[in-house]
Amino acid sequence: MRIVLLLLGGLLLAPGCVVHSRPLPRPAPRPQRPPPPPPPPRPSAMSYDEAVDRGFRECRARRYECKLKEAHRTGNDVWKVKFHAFAPGARGKLHLDFDAYSRNLLRVDENVKARRGDWDDDDWDDDDHGHGHGRGRGKKKGHARHDD
Repeated sequence: MRIVLLLLGGLLLAPGCVVHSRPLPRPAPRPQRPPPPPPPPRPSAMSYDEAVDRGFRECRARRYECKLKEAHRTGNDVWKVKFHAFAPGARGKLHLDFDAYSRNLLRVDENVKARRGDWDDDDWDDDDHGHGHGRGRGKKKGHARHDD
């Protein structure tokens, strides 16, 4: 009988030891900020025709007549535009580098020089009468270079 009483007492006490817990109410979700807007689209790259056109404009701004030699886009998004440049009594080259996306002029290699014999043809008060005095004596040859 003792065993029965112990079992009966244990069964009566068991529900009191078990703690029922209610799930805590979840806090309301925080209003999330909207994601940042996507970056603006990258501008389109300069075309061959646009690069050549910008090159001709730069050439004319330097008062040259230009003949296109070549134009190409490099792997690092730079347009290289090369011209034969001509001016009265001078000729040479004009190389321009443009950024393909920003369209900025990055580098100018301008090498236009007077042609031989034309360096001073338009001088109306030419005192040397075409004999070339005052331009030096040319390259010294032989032992003459040690006479200075």
